Amino acid sequence: MARRLRAKEGNTILSIKGQLFIDANQYLDLYQMIDAKKILVRLEEQQKYIFVTRQIVDEVYRGAVRVAANFLGEQLKKWEAKWGGITFPDHLLNTTDKRLASKYKKLREISNKDTKEFKKLTYDLLEQVSQSKDEISRRLAGIFAEAVPHNGKELQQARERREHGNPPGKGTDPLGDQLNWEQLLSQLQSNRGLWIISRDSDFATKHEGERFLNAALYKNLATRLHPAEPEVFCFDNLSDGLTHFVKRNRVRATKLTPEEAERLKKEQESLPIVDWANYDDSASYLVVRARADREAAQMRVAAMSQFASEQVFPPAISETDKDGT
Repeated sequence: MARRLRAKEGNTILSIKGQLFIDANQYLDLYQMIDAKKILVRLEEQQKYIFVTRQIVDEVYRGAVRVAANFLGEQLKKWEAKWGGITFPDHLLNTTDKRLASKYKKLREISNKDTKEFKKLTYDLLEQVSQSKDEISRRLAGIFAEAVPHNGKELQQARERREHGNPPGKGTDPLGDQLNWEQLLSQLQSNRGLWIISRDSDFATKHEGERFLNAALYKNLATRLHPAEPEVFCFDNLSDGLTHFVKRNRVRATKLTPEEAERLKKEQESLPIVDWANYDDSASYLVVRARADREAAQMRVAAMSQFASEQVFPPAISETDKDGT
């Protein structure tokens, strides 16, 4: 849901082309959504209205493998517990690597008990994400193509924002949200509304289904846009945010049925809330399983080597054995 800070001027509802600001975690959610393709279409259609910073791009690529590994690890748990019955997002399997496509086809045709093949597929899929050859990464690359780098002034202002404890971002976190916000303030135009899509409480607080912009951030916008009054809409999911943006600005977009929009919203809301920018993947189930598999294999090799050495070099005969006593 959105909180409209200003919607009318006199009796006339304003029709302003808006600016979309989408934080990195929203893009990262796509790597673990079953219906991510429908959201990707909407993002591509509104690409010219989306403000992207180089900082956001860096955060997405920095966290993509971790998000995918976490998601695939959960699917592997389900596979081992129930012997199948899980669903892979099409975008993870839509790859130029024919080897992966044929492997997944094989998994669907054989009995759903081939855990070894399933695990091998997850490792291969992570390799695709690592190399940005998966569909999500390739399509986001188009949206990120015009990402804006920061300048020295914006960097200094972001540092001061963090030192003073002003939102967004936290003093103990890397300089990310603060820098994104300073860049947004630099380029914001007074004749445009602003749509913020983020579930970060530093941006907005949710109450009774609506999100209310942080007062300090509103003051920043009011100062920057003076004498115009800011018009800001806040959302915590891509489905609601993009749907509202399209309707409010009357821009062309692929239509979603109310049922589709609600399903996408619920799917994203069901995802775990993790700070992917600072997520420690050392405990990821898939990473731990891969490490355990490697260690087990190494132990088997070591055991076989020990066994072989004992065959080649039999135990020495003691003096007692020599004497036969």
